[in-house]
Amino acid sequence: MQSFLQQQGVEPVPVHLDECSRFGLELPTMPGWDVVPEHLFPHATAVLCSPANAVDGFVPNALALVGKLTRSVDPVSLLECGFGDTRTLPGWVEVSRDRASLRGLPSVAIAGRYEWDGHLLFARTRYVVVHHIVDQYLVQLTVTVPDSLRQKLFCAADEFVDEVLIGRR
Repeated sequence: MQSFLQQQGVEPVPVHLDECSRFGLELPTMPGWDVVPEHLFPHATAVLCSPANAVDGFVPNALALVGKLTRSVDPVSLLECGFGDTRTLPGWVEVSRDRASLRGLPSVAIAGRYEWDGHLLFARTRYVVVHHIVDQYLVQLTVTVPDSLRQKLFCAADEFVDEVLIGRR
């Protein structure tokens, strides 16, 4: 996605959670998951973690990144690049992907396993493009857990990437 945005002359400017209320972003609460202090990940919109489910030093985490685009781009072309970014993870084995919209907004999702720093991890990511008045935002929601806990934490991962609310009720 980054290379596509660069080719288009567009930059994603990090957005904090309070600004996301402009377009109605509400992240699901995840019981047993802690909110990580903002200063630890200043470019992230929100980070949650589950220390109780750590395996060999890896703590399951949920990450929301929102970037306000410096100008609008074609959402379909941008989202097509989401699969490619994820597939570059080391040892990536794809489990699923889809192009289904989320709450009527253009979206893609991908899930799979990969290796990182001696850990076999499972990640699920959803990208959503939101157009609000004159601004366009790229929302990324990713949950990463040790693959050995995938079944146990599957519901939390799905909830975070699929139950996010965007838009006014």
